[in-house]
Amino acid sequence: MDAREDLPKISVETEQDWRRLQRNISTAFLDRLDLELESQGVSQDRESFLPHINQFLDTLFAITRPNLRINGRTAEEPYDDDDEEMEPFDEALDRHIWSLSDQRLKWDREIGGRRRTRPTEIEALVQGVYTQHRSVDMEIDANQEPYLSGLDDSQLDPTMEETFVDAVTMSAQLCQSISMQYERANRFTAVSSEVKALKP
Repeated sequence: MDAREDLPKISVETEQDWRRLQRNISTAFLDRLDLELESQGVSQDRESFLPHINQFLDTLFAITRPNLRINGRTAEEPYDDDDEEMEPFDEALDRHIWSLSDQRLKWDREIGGRRRTRPTEIEALVQGVYTQHRSVDMEIDANQEPYLSGLDDSQLDPTMEETFVDAVTMSAQLCQSISMQYERANRFTAVSSEVKALKP
């Protein structure tokens, strides 16, 4: 359950403001009672109605008290005289903080949902790509098999085979020649540096 109240509380800045509101409401009720009694011509019955009006007002204020916020604190919290020096409660800032908190919860919920669903989506995507590549490879293999199976040893060109054998032989000779030439170059570098070091 969300910590916020579903319905906004009645906000007043000080306890004195709340008492003034109570007085104003009580005065308005009594004025209305006097007006109704005068219109019906029974002004003398006012004293008999007063206990009922006072009881109604006490019940009304008792019901209202849990939904009351005085300087940002609920009315159930004890109120000290030192609280008079407190800074006034900023309702707009409170609403902004709660909206940021709600937004953070929404993003946390969305990120959590993505963490649960994205790995399976990526797995399905990779599996689909892998299957697609495998089917393409199988098609290429199937297309090459008839071509390769149609060739036999009698269809190979003897000059091509001879050229291939010569190339392999020359590559082996070239590897040996390269290592020899590298050794000669190293020796030449060493000898030339020794000759340059000799004084005439």
